[in-house]
Amino acid sequence: MEYVNRATGATKEQIGKAIGNPKLEAEGHAQRAQALGEQQMKSAQNTAEHTAEQGKSAVNQAGDKVKHFGGEVKQKIGDAFGSQRTANEGRMDQAEASVKDTIHGQQKDMHGNLK
Repeated sequence: MEYVNRATGATKEQIGKAIGNPKLEAEGHAQRAQALGEQQMKSAQNTAEHTAEQGKSAVNQAGDKVKHFGGEVKQKIGDAFGSQRTANEGRMDQAEASVKDTIHGQQKDMHGNLK
């Protein structure tokens, strides 16, 4: 819609200049400027949303890696002290982190579609 308003505003502005009507010229200029501002605001909002989504994904992936590493440590402690339960808990933590990391690692475009 902003493109239509920009074009309409530019047309009004040019017609106002051509026929010597400063009111129509000013109205067209204002309409064009407002549409341009709205378009820039939407573009900035889309960029901010995309950046926020990337940040959220990075945080999730980092958490998954920490859980995986913790699972490795727990497994090694269980193996070292002969605790099958602790070793198995470590393996489960690693498996859960791997699944989550796979899910969180799927990249999406600006519209939320998987790449």
